Amino acid sequence: MLRLENLVRTHGSGATEVHALRGIDLAVHPGELVAVMGPSGSGKSTLLTLAGGLDTPTSGRIVVEGVDITTAGRRKLAALRRRSIGYVFQDYNLIPALTAAENVALPLELDGTSARRARTAALAALEEIG
Repeated sequence: MLRLENLVRTHGSGATEVHALRGIDLAVHPGELVAVMGPSGSGKSTLLTLAGGLDTPTSGRIVVEGVDITTAGRRKLAALRRRSIGYVFQDYNLIPALTAAENVALPLELDGTSARRARTAALAALEEIG
């Protein structure tokens, strides 16, 4: 489960202060699909980078699977991102020097799966999607 509680993100300060997000509350339960839509500059990218633990909010809490990622250490946050947080990007974010199978296997290997098992799982996933 993902929970955002009174999430605020402000850029700059004083006369140049910009409020990207103000008091956002959101709960996403397991199995739910979420699409974030809105005009340019409405805070979509800010919301996603915060929810994914790639940036920190000015205030508020972000809880992923019961872990408050606003206070989690770097290692715990990295492990949580590998296991529990995913995005579907509009553009490809692959490592060009790797094959498709290697790109799919890499997160599994980073999470401690053996190279052989990661490759087997990657090939199965690629076969499933065609």
